[in-house]
Amino acid sequence: MSINLITAFKIIPWADVLTAAPAIVQGAEKLWDSITRKSGQPQRGRDQTEEKSVAQSESLAAVDARVHSLESLTAELHKEVQLSSELIKSLAQQNVQLVQAVDILRIRTRLVLGFCGVLGLVAVACGLWFLSR
Repeated sequence: MSINLITAFKIIPWADVLTAAPAIVQGAEKLWDSITRKSGQPQRGRDQTEEKSVAQSESLAAVDARVHSLESLTAELHKEVQLSSELIKSLAQQNVQLVQAVDILRIRTRLVLGFCGVLGLVAVACGLWFLSR
């Protein structure tokens, strides 16, 4: 089922969208700030008893290799989270700009429709005036 574009724009509650846009941007900025702040904090590992049992059962080289692998994986995941939060922030800002542009277009459309209505009335009045002569 296809929906008419004009009908779709009429269905959208633009007042709600405009009021929610700043909150979306603030949420994205908070997410970005929290991600960048956490970048310097180390992750918590296993508890001490589990570390002792792992150290006893595995050799030191195996533990070093495993730690190195986990550190690189953590770094990759952290990088992905930062990129994702940056993308979310960018999308939120673009969303605000899009909503503002649509609001301006909505106002302009109403002005053009009003002008066309007045122009139509003038045309009808001119037609009646020419017919009455």
